[in-house]
Amino acid sequence: MADGLDAAMVTPAPSSHSPDSTLTARIAEATALREGPEGVAQVLRIVFRDGPLPLRDLARQARLPLPVAGAVRRELENAALFERGGGVRLTEAGRAFCAETLGLEGSAQPRPVAPVAAGPDLPEALHAVLGAMEEQVTAGPPVDVTLDQAPCTPETALRRALAMHEAGAVEGRHIAIMGDDDSMSVAIPLVARALGIGGPRRITVFELDPSRCRQLREAAERIGAPVEIVPQDLRDPLPAGFHGGFDVLETDPPYTLPGMALFLRRGLEALRRETGLPVFLSYGDLAPGDQLACLRELAALGLAASRIRPSFNRYAGASILGSTGQLLELRTTDEVPDAVEAERFAAPIYTGEVRPKLRRYRCQNCGTAVVVGHGESFATIERLKAAGCPACGETRFRREGLVRR
Repeated sequence: MADGLDAAMVTPAPSSHSPDSTLTARIAEATALREGPEGVAQVLRIVFRDGPLPLRDLARQARLPLPVAGAVRRELENAALFERGGGVRLTEAGRAFCAETLGLEGSAQPRPVAPVAAGPDLPEALHAVLGAMEEQVTAGPPVDVTLDQAPCTPETALRRALAMHEAGAVEGRHIAIMGDDDSMSVAIPLVARALGIGGPRRITVFELDPSRCRQLREAAERIGAPVEIVPQDLRDPLPAGFHGGFDVLETDPPYTLPGMALFLRRGLEALRRETGLPVFLSYGDLAPGDQLACLRELAALGLAASRIRPSFNRYAGASILGSTGQLLELRTTDEVPDAVEAERFAAPIYTGEVRPKLRRYRCQNCGTAVVVGHGESFATIERLKAAGCPACGETRFRREGLVRR
């Protein structure tokens, strides 16, 4: 793994003298901005990163109608955060607001960033940190297929973090990650370093696997990133102290609709109650009917898709996904349900539980047949081999096929 991050990577908490953090809410209300305070903050982020900009370019990047973008600009000018001169630009007060309230770092000049590639190739800007990401993935604990673990490739993790940055979801953010088989808590700080930008103020990972928790915690210490690891079975409600404290959600959940919905519900518990907050969901590429069911589930959770990238993710050995999967960029709406799960979610969420497959293996020494799968003594062939044949202790087995019950 690479040496510790530059000092700029660990963003200090806002000082007590930070500019008024309710300003974005007041401007959103004054302009009747449907995207809410997050939409105003996104306009500021774009101008900080790429300004000065013509208004039409700002509107295009912010995905706002031109008159709406103009209204937001006027309110930010009235607040002395924007000024005109060769395009929309930040004032000194605007730069201070972006630094202290939004947690952005660096100059407010355009910074060329290689676009996220459509295929598996890694943008050149991220080559410098690929080795560190490869070491992180290689050093990971054994995969537990009963938990639908199928880590993405190092390149995918970096490209996904870059996509988050391009959506304004990295600098100065409070990011919640529901399950982190993909080591996104490592990829996000590494991408921030590669691009020379400020990192998140806070990354909190909710992870069930103790071995994965330990590895992620050690990685965070090694690279000097502001990451906290919370051991958590997401079938249980989040601890009360983690409700409503985050403004970005990232997850690569189990490959079932119940599992996906549960991970997103837990993530929504963690997010602030605000329209327009970014949510990044990685999920399998689906047939049209299954994709429709997926989008219906997202709509029921009050999440709107702003961008869908088929086959964006690459996975090593994830045959259940065909080794690829989509990245869905979502935004919260005012229809996110208010209810918080108060009890443990008892229904099946993992593939082996929802669509169980039982396989018969035969011991190559004594011929004893052993059925492997969910609900059996051995959930996987790996666990059977580790324990040995129940009759003779042999560790070599021959697969005979599926068992129908």
